[in-house]
Amino acid sequence: MTNHRINNNYILETEQLKMKVAKRLGDVMGWGNLVGGIIFGLYMLMDQRNVSFLQYPVPIGMIILGLLSLWLSKKREGDAVRPHVYLLNYMLFPLILLYFIEDAATTIWSLTFLYLLMAMTLQSWKMLIYSFISSMLGLGILMMTAPAQMTVLLGIDDYIIRMVLFTIAAAICLHALYSINDKEKLLYHYIYKAEETAFLDPFLKIPNRYDFNLYVDHKLESTDIFLWKLELNQFQSVYDVLGYQRTDELLLMVKERLEEKMPGDIYLAKGEGNTFLGATANFNKEDVETNLKKMLAYLTAPYDLAGYDYQLTFNIGAAFSGADGETSDELLRHAQFALDQAKEEGINRVAFSSDKLRSSTMNQVQISEALYQANLDSEFHVVYQPQIELETNQIIGVEALIRWNHPQMGMISPGLFIGIAEKNGFIIQLGKWILEKACWEVQMLSDSIGRPLKLAVNVSFIQIRQEGFVEDVLQILKRIGFAPDRLEIELTERSLFENRPEDLAKINALRAKGIRIAIDDFGTGYSSFGILAKVQVDKIKVPRDFIENVDSNPNSQRIVTTIASMADRFQLTCLAEGIERLEESNFLHQLVCQEVQGYYYAKPAVIDQVEKWLSMPREKLIKVVSADKMDIAPE
Repeated sequence: MTNHRINNNYILETEQLKMKVAKRLGDVMGWGNLVGGIIFGLYMLMDQRNVSFLQYPVPIGMIILGLLSLWLSKKREGDAVRPHVYLLNYMLFPLILLYFIEDAATTIWSLTFLYLLMAMTLQSWKMLIYSFISSMLGLGILMMTAPAQMTVLLGIDDYIIRMVLFTIAAAICLHALYSINDKEKLLYHYIYKAEETAFLDPFLKIPNRYDFNLYVDHKLESTDIFLWKLELNQFQSVYDVLGYQRTDELLLMVKERLEEKMPGDIYLAKGEGNTFLGATANFNKEDVETNLKKMLAYLTAPYDLAGYDYQLTFNIGAAFSGADGETSDELLRHAQFALDQAKEEGINRVAFSSDKLRSSTMNQVQISEALYQANLDSEFHVVYQPQIELETNQIIGVEALIRWNHPQMGMISPGLFIGIAEKNGFIIQLGKWILEKACWEVQMLSDSIGRPLKLAVNVSFIQIRQEGFVEDVLQILKRIGFAPDRLEIELTERSLFENRPEDLAKINALRAKGIRIAIDDFGTGYSSFGILAKVQVDKIKVPRDFIENVDSNPNSQRIVTTIASMADRFQLTCLAEGIERLEESNFLHQLVCQEVQGYYYAKPAVIDQVEKWLSMPREKLIKVVSADKMDIAPE
């Protein structure tokens, strides 16, 4: 039985309701006996009949029981004594009958049935027994002592019939009470089964996340809480290898290890999927990291399942109440932020929520929400960085780059919001808008200068995996009148890393229509050269990381030379990006590198500025750009 769930103490609530009714009846009995005892005593003093000394304790007893009943009804303690005190009131009834036996005995006896109704109302077999004994005693007194001058004369057989009828009524009530009790037990059984389904993990038999939230919120009302979230890494792969049944057995072994290693005051729960949750109010901030690392070391030991050893890895994110939140929802959210940070750092890592982490994460959340609320046409605009052909020293094309000027947050770096857009899916809508906007503006510029310019557009792997991606691209080109052979789609190595057949088929379909494919940031991935053996591309782009100080760094020179030579052998166009110095440009002239782009030649700019540059002599353009000190967001 826990005390943090809203609807779990069903029996307790029922008993409290019964006790509440009993207290009200106790008040009625108490005041009735108190007032009745006083009136009864005064009546006896004023009565002209001879009253024996033994009759005076009756009103005194009524007053005492009345006061005791009223006192017990106000006390929270004494639950075990209270019913008996209440029931002693029953036993006074036959004694009162003795005094009024000549006047109203034949009608007073029928009030005993009220005892049965009261017992049924409170569902108390004790009260039923007291009622039966009291009533039978009263009827016996009437039968044995009723005077002959009573208004209504009854015979002994009449009293016997009344006793039999009352006994039958009491037996029916007793059977009804046991029947009600059995039904209550059955109801409680089903209620607890429903509660178990609602609050417990069906297989591990530990609280689930909903119960965990209730527990944390309950504890936060009176104390501070330390909360952590543990995640089993590569969980889907484990499922794929072992299947659901074996994976559940493995999770059970993880739970058992957690229970073995954790102190008993930690409240353990099962989170969603592959996560476990823990919370405690008894902690020392200086020791929690050490304890969590020890727990991780214990959890990562091999698991023997069906004769095979399985090695698992975990990560933990932790949060403290107060600094990290005042509700279970806030603490779990910040623990998840810390868990994400731990996963970025590697495996078997522990991370704690911090102001910096919270600020960074909340900033990402705000950007994610702002993306969906953004007006593409008013907040976003496309800038273009010219691509120079080294042989002719002329601008032959441009690369389209997106910029976002948020009304409240100002300029937001593409390096920040592009990744977020890929996570929340907004990149699909944004990428389509960029392609259409860039094609239209470059087409207008080409018509204006009288010669066709090439256009390079970055495409996310999320876009490629969408149904109808190829059709959407071709429809945009057709609607604008942009020749497919002038469009170059830039893909990162991440887009091609998995080499999914359906993705490669889309790339080949684009190439079949004349669209060129380029690999951006070539050489920074895990399988750059392996990709070239599987994917048909037209261009590779050497990243800024290799170009920086290439004129003085021998290692960079070897890398860039190797990539340029390899591109020549594969008959691919090689473009070096990120050139910012004359020395870097001069070094690239010595290689088989056909195209370049970078701040040394031109910074990203709006389409009107690109048009002005195209009208300048090459030497003048470089001087103008070199003198330009505008701060432009990086690519």
